[in-house]
Amino acid sequence: MPKYDDQLNYRRDTRTKKQFEEDIKFRTAKEKFLIQLFKKEMVARGHTITYRSYGVDNSGKLVKRATCAPDYRVIIDGVEQLLEIKNSPVVDKWTFKVHNLQQYVKIGADILIFWGTGYIDKSPKAIKCKQTRFGILLSKKIQHILKTYEHYQEVKFGNKICIKIEKKDFNLLLDIEELITCD
Repeated sequence: MPKYDDQLNYRRDTRTKKQFEEDIKFRTAKEKFLIQLFKKEMVARGHTITYRSYGVDNSGKLVKRATCAPDYRVIIDGVEQLLEIKNSPVVDKWTFKVHNLQQYVKIGADILIFWGTGYIDKSPKAIKCKQTRFGILLSKKIQHILKTYEHYQEVKFGNKICIKIEKKDFNLLLDIEELITCD
């Protein structure tokens, strides 16, 4: 395992430590908002759901030990799954880091993805309810994505190797849900 400083530098890419700490704080708050919204959506659809933190830390603080462990352990109607929370502010594409996808597959984790939310990192309640969609990308589909989609270097993700998925493929990878509880 890389030393802490090496790991930290890789994760924060070109951001200063202060910027990185702020990003973690805002993104953790956004993920908490999204898992709470997901629970509200599932309850409105007649499901029972509980969740608890699973990853290294969901406090929003910079931690010394980093993993690609999913964010939450979720139980829906008695079925447990590990969920990583992801968000794409736009309606027409998802972008994932290849390394993270590989780790989710190893663990058997799924991805709960929201898209079309608008840029909600600093203000999750500003979510664009009418255009937001969500779904669960199962681990087997993540494996398929890793094998089938082009891997490329993405400047916006600190020059990390990524995969971009266009809107035309969303319904091939998951069941698309509209928000019914968002005002």
